[in-house]
Amino acid sequence: MMMMAVLFKTVFSQDANENVLHLSLREAQEHAVQNNRSMWNANLSVTEAQRRTWEVISAGLPQINASVDYSNMLGFEMNLLGMPLPMPPSSNFQATVTQLLFSASYWVGIRMSRLGEQMSETARLQAELDIRHQTQSAYQMILIVEENRRLLEQNLEHIRALAQSTEDMVRVGVAEQTDADRLNIQVTTMVLAIQNIDRNIEMAYNLLRFHLGVDSRTTIVLTQTLEDLLATKDVNRVLDMQLDLNTNFNMQLLEGQVEMASKQISMERASMLPTVAMFYNYTYRIAEPAFSMAPDHVIGLQMNIPIFASGQRHARTQQARINLERAQNNRDIVANQLLMQENQLRFNLRTAVETFELQRTTVELSQRVFESVSRRYQQGMASSLDVTIANTDLLQAQTNYVGAMMQVFTAQSELENLLGIK
Repeated sequence: MMMMAVLFKTVFSQDANENVLHLSLREAQEHAVQNNRSMWNANLSVTEAQRRTWEVISAGLPQINASVDYSNMLGFEMNLLGMPLPMPPSSNFQATVTQLLFSASYWVGIRMSRLGEQMSETARLQAELDIRHQTQSAYQMILIVEENRRLLEQNLEHIRALAQSTEDMVRVGVAEQTDADRLNIQVTTMVLAIQNIDRNIEMAYNLLRFHLGVDSRTTIVLTQTLEDLLATKDVNRVLDMQLDLNTNFNMQLLEGQVEMASKQISMERASMLPTVAMFYNYTYRIAEPAFSMAPDHVIGLQMNIPIFASGQRHARTQQARINLERAQNNRDIVANQLLMQENQLRFNLRTAVETFELQRTTVELSQRVFESVSRRYQQGMASSLDVTIANTDLLQAQTNYVGAMMQVFTAQSELENLLGIK
């Protein structure tokens, strides 16, 4: 119900021309889950696994086959006790019904097929989780790059004002042209930086369009701000959660591989048991032959009994045992890797949060220093070089601040993905 409500809201938030999408982060994620091509392939894999299961089941249900034949001996006559017996053309219609009565391999095959179906569903859930986090990262990237642009625009406006006032002072002879040149270089550098950021913003939007599965010409309007996302970031809640290997999709897939390898051993053992089937055959003679002793109705049982295969079945069983041991080893290796990865991601998130707080403080201090130096410059108590240095320090602090913010989002997203948080 919640998903339908979100999709309903998303559809009606589109402009009339269907080329503009207004999306919150949650709406973007739901849109991606419904329209991402990779997600479609994951859904198709689940459907394919379901059809494969029915294919295996149907092999043990009644099978009906029919055939029609026609033969003409071209006037041949058979000599029967000295008497010629003409052989006229003959034609028969045959219908055969078979029913499997017992096959150990059949039942093991059904269990393996159902297990494969479960693994396909698990892979689909993992794909959905990945797409949600990829969409979230793209959404956040756009907001962060736009915030970086906003900070640069703010600084550019201030530097332009200082450069203009310096040019005015040069014209009246109270400032040197070198001071104006230094500030104009700063203006040009920041303009180029903003142009580069504009290209990065467009690339970020294209990445989001790719995850959303929309046309490259679709305009996307983000309805949430960076402050909204920061306000909803509950880092402590994520850090307090513990990794449960039993609910981790990667571990579930590996457990499925272990169980599949175990079932393969059972399959090889089952191949050593007899197979019993019942059949019924009906023949209708469209053109009667001259002589026929075949009955119209035949019913019977057929049993195939494996007796001796020169060790072939035993060798296949041993191979299946080796595959099982290999699958178990892979599962244990990944389990240890996930636990180590959990510790590393927790460390990364704590470090990212601490760095973000320090960089936020650094930006505030650099902003105050820049404003102070600017005032002193206007009062003739500081040089243009001092302004340039202060502005460079501020730009570096803002760049570090934006990078630290991105690290927080990335570190939390990676840990949430590992913990299975949507």
